[in-house]
Amino acid sequence: MTVSVVLAICHVALVLATVPVWMGLLDWMAAIMEGARRPPKPMARWRALRHAWRQAGVRSAAGAQVTAVAPWLALAAGMGAMLLVPSFGIGMPGGDLSDLLAVGGLLETGFVALVVVALAAGLARPGHAGLRAVVGGVMIQPVLLLSCAVLGMCLPEGTLVGLVRQAHVADMNVIRVPLALVAGALLLAGVDVGATSTALFSTMVEDLAGPDRAVARYARDLLMVVWMMLARDLVWPESIVEPESMARSWGLLPVGVAVGLWLGHMLLACGCVAGLRVFVLSGRWRGAGRAGLALLCAIMAGVLLFASRGVG
Repeated sequence: MTVSVVLAICHVALVLATVPVWMGLLDWMAAIMEGARRPPKPMARWRALRHAWRQAGVRSAAGAQVTAVAPWLALAAGMGAMLLVPSFGIGMPGGDLSDLLAVGGLLETGFVALVVVALAAGLARPGHAGLRAVVGGVMIQPVLLLSCAVLGMCLPEGTLVGLVRQAHVADMNVIRVPLALVAGALLLAGVDVGATSTALFSTMVEDLAGPDRAVARYARDLLMVVWMMLARDLVWPESIVEPESMARSWGLLPVGVAVGLWLGHMLLACGCVAGLRVFVLSGRWRGAGRAGLALLCAIMAGVLLFASRGVG
């Protein structure tokens, strides 16, 4: 029990401290790919959050009761999903609940809470942006259901923790490509879409100020990072350590290697998402084409999984 609590504390501290850094790096990479002469600084997110937190809080009279709760609800949902998605090790409390349906449900709760923030005040601009976010978020539902079905056939325990255990003892080559396609589908459907879209988000929360705005911005970044962590776990489950390996090596060497791999993989994930944002998810792909591409990835994952089992 002590090891699981220590793992949970290290996991929470590592992820929460680096969330604005990953989002700053993602924006910086996207700006570089777009040829910007003065790309944003990777640490600008932290400074923006501190500046927003120190401002005086302002709430409109119409939605004050809602906007006092909704940003914190989005943050709580994002933290709950973060606790279920492994970063560098398994063995944390709640690992048996780490199935995609539970994680996706928490991420959807955070998404809905951010949309409610936009709609609560009853103002035209935030409300219109919130409705656009809802339309963009609808695409997550079928992709998430198909992904759950595919992962249910891939994983013996039906959880991300089960996937890590299987990756350490079994041959992953048979399900490697289907898992990568599911990860791609989740990135297309969940990252930079709807309430997590940078273009819409600033309009959605323009009625907020002070701590409310800072919490909403941090919750938005946390949701995106959890989506990227989820995709990373599906592609590279072998890099996540097990408690048994930590016990054999006094917990220092495997944890250090796993944390280093997590940092490198998250850096690579930021580059992949930035590339998707610039080269793939632009123009017409921001709407129905993007949803179709995500669904195609999920369907192809199921087809390849059935084909591989048929051949085996």
